[in-house]
Amino acid sequence: MIAPAQRLALTDRLLESQVTTQLAETKRASLQRLSVDAQGGHVTLRGCVGSFYEKQIAIQACRMLSGIEQLTDAVEVAAAY
Repeated sequence: MIAPAQRLALTDRLLESQVTTQLAETKRASLQRLSVDAQGGHVTLRGCVGSFYEKQIAIQACRMLSGIEQLTDAVEVAAAY
């Protein structure tokens, strides 16, 4: 029998994998480099993208998945000089 804490950790890893796959399917390199962390249905995206548009794509990709109870957007947009 799997303990509840282990089951939760497995669920979190599965959710991280699903988000990572969803971001990879966008075919945008900057989204594929984002860090994904999941804890109890709370997903955090971290990293840097080239535009606000790419940031919105990342957020929308996460919204398409079930199992995400809360999404924290810690993605930064690189400043254009």
